[in-house]
Amino acid sequence: MGVLWTFLGASSIMVFLDVMYRRLAAPDSKVAELTARILGIESEASMKALTTWGPIVTAIIGVGLVYFAFWTAEKHTGQPGERSRMKPILHALAACAGLGFLGWLMTRRGFESRWFYLLLYGLSASAWLFKQLKDRSPGWVGRLGAFVVVTGLFILVTLNYFPDGYSWSKELSLIMLLWVGFLGASVCAHEGKHIQVGALKKVVPPSMARWTEALGYLTTAAFCLFMALLGYAYAKQALQLEGRFEQTNIPDWVATIAVPFAFAMTMIRYVGSAISAILGGSYGAPPEEEALVAATQAKKGAEG
Repeated sequence: MGVLWTFLGASSIMVFLDVMYRRLAAPDSKVAELTARILGIESEASMKALTTWGPIVTAIIGVGLVYFAFWTAEKHTGQPGERSRMKPILHALAACAGLGFLGWLMTRRGFESRWFYLLLYGLSASAWLFKQLKDRSPGWVGRLGAFVVVTGLFILVTLNYFPDGYSWSKELSLIMLLWVGFLGASVCAHEGKHIQVGALKKVVPPSMARWTEALGYLTTAAFCLFMALLGYAYAKQALQLEGRFEQTNIPDWVATIAVPFAFAMTMIRYVGSAISAILGGSYGAPPEEEALVAATQAKKGAEG
């Protein structure tokens, strides 16, 4: 799940940066035009005033929202006698100054997007690294090793393959979203989060329950195999056509291969769930059934 959340977070950040860059670099304001239509502003002087004061008012509201966020956090986390009034203000000013600096960097023509992403990664990684070294929770050495590998790969990919500008991030985020969606289906199969029809379980005799449950898992696995074969044929065709995304120059098969790969993983998980059901296990079972199986096994162990 950590990989999926990382992909989703990275995708959201890239799309957000693309939108922010287009708004910061755009000579006109679509927001101001829409606001003028809503308010019924038609005169040129009023439109000019709206364009001038609109960003200022928006910035003030944004600063207020950031302050409110820090004030709420301070109110709920601090002790009644230890709450500070200046701390949320200082944090809000620092956050707004940092965001303003990042926005200013985005508008600099000589500052390429690869350096901007490296800067963001460096700031985030520094905070994460400081927390790991400070807490030193179990497994922190392994996490540091993985961090070194991921950082090296990120720097290599960023310096050699990231195009200029920010509009390319939409293509990459769509690819990542596709992978997250299909891999998420496999994770849900592992954790028993898919929707299941429970009516049959209530009418089947207890002696046949595990066999009918295994049959259901195997039927789902067969469907996943069918979809994996279709996805493989589609990915093979994309590989032969040698198509590429326009802005990132990423091959098309990088996206399409997610379909057969994820369905194949899901099929394997459902086969494992079927075997587990026959043996009386709880792999792939819904959380409530897994707890019931664990309680039953514990009861049998206590009686034995």
